[in-house]
Amino acid sequence: MARKQKDVVSYFPHYADASIRDTLTVLQSRFGNDGYAFWFKLLEKLSSTEGHFLDCKNSNTWQLLLARTGVDEITGVEIMKLLVEMQAIDNKLWNSKLIWCQKLVDNVADVYKNRRRKIPEKPITTDNNLNSTGKKVITTESNPQSKVNKTIKEKEIYKEKERAIFNHWNKQNIIIHNKLTDDVRSVIVRTLRSYSGEEVTSAISNYAKIVHGEDYFFKYKWTLKEFLKRGIEKFLDLEIAKSNFRKVEGVKGMTRRRLSTDAEIAASIKEATTWHGDK
Repeated sequence: MARKQKDVVSYFPHYADASIRDTLTVLQSRFGNDGYAFWFKLLEKLSSTEGHFLDCKNSNTWQLLLARTGVDEITGVEIMKLLVEMQAIDNKLWNSKLIWCQKLVDNVADVYKNRRRKIPEKPITTDNNLNSTGKKVITTESNPQSKVNKTIKEKEIYKEKERAIFNHWNKQNIIIHNKLTDDVRSVIVRTLRSYSGEEVTSAISNYAKIVHGEDYFFKYKWTLKEFLKRGIEKFLDLEIAKSNFRKVEGVKGMTRRRLSTDAEIAASIKEATTWHGDK
């Protein structure tokens, strides 16, 4: 069973000029080094916490934060008020004793991009959903209902992407399919685990330009299923595809590198035209 992925990061950007930016300038002027330490220790804690938010309605969470940052409760509350005034912390969520720093999440977005996952979303509290003690309930992706909603939403998004890729393929007039079958859909789904929808449609467009173009010798027509299984990597970059498949008159003046490339291309065409069934 695959290990569950957590929405935490092991680092966040600490810019060299951070101490002279607005937030720290005001924090240090009011609280000295306690302000500086509180801010960065808070960011460390948010980075390493699931979903990048702290629920300080939980007394243990709040007390641990105070202990970690080395300030007493009065100072901690005053610093949080100032962070809200500086718009470093979300005002509405802090009213519900939740700590959320949108800029921190934005700054670590590349981590989630590399993981090919969505960045965590801001938690939501609602007055219409209270527990038995009258406290607001936090809605996050970890809540069961949110997981169900997320799954439904992701399935709908995937269906839209599948249909968009299928329709885009047929518009290229290579091999037109009358129906999006389950086996083609499954190949699209597997492909989308490695490539974005935009990358897939772009590669299809590039393939069509090469197949239909008079300046290129590659004319083998895959089905959509074959293309996704065998050809997509060859057409992700249009300029590379043009270079690889451009017609060359004769061999005079060709470099050894180009001859080697053509040999590799010939092998790839042989592979493309030999269908071995599903792998």
